[in-house]
Amino acid sequence: MMANNAIKTVLIVDDEESVREIVTEMIGEMGYDVKSAESGEAALDLMSKVNFDLVISDVKMDGMDGLSLAQRLREKFPKLPLALMTAYPSDSVHSMVREKLVDFLLLKPFQVDELQGMVLNLTS
Repeated sequence: MMANNAIKTVLIVDDEESVREIVTEMIGEMGYDVKSAESGEAALDLMSKVNFDLVISDVKMDGMDGLSLAQRLREKFPKLPLALMTAYPSDSVHSMVREKLVDFLLLKPFQVDELQGMVLNLTS
């Protein structure tokens, strides 16, 4: 159930369709409006059309990766909650978390309750 009456909108960015579908379903079950993008570039395009309450992006993607996307989003939307998902947390990923460029790091594979808890935390 949503904490307040306004439906929150979440953007999932991942170049793997199966991951986008699973994460979209897990968050959609919570009552959120979920959109997805297959690349950093597509995410930026969507961001110009829709107001999102949270962006969750994979780190490793072709073209613009999740770190570059997070930096661009942080510049344009300083208060927007950002989370990164990765199976391979590098030093640069950890430093972005330390420097508060991203709000949360979700390590793949993750459990449904980990994802849903993070979403609740970052959108409330």
